[in-house]
Amino acid sequence: MYEELYSIANLKPDDVEEIKNMEHRMSEKVGHPISLIAYQAENTRGKSD
Repeated sequence: MYEELYSIANLKPDDVEEIKNMEHRMSEKVGHPISLIAYQAENTRGKSD
């Protein structure tokens, strides 16, 4: 991954909570802690998600 092409995603609190829930579910599934990091591409051609 090329770090210069990505920046930390600006997420709504509900989206952050959803990521935390997914981290918890995945951690339970694999048996060790999982951390998810949200980035957004710098070159999205004017689109924002």
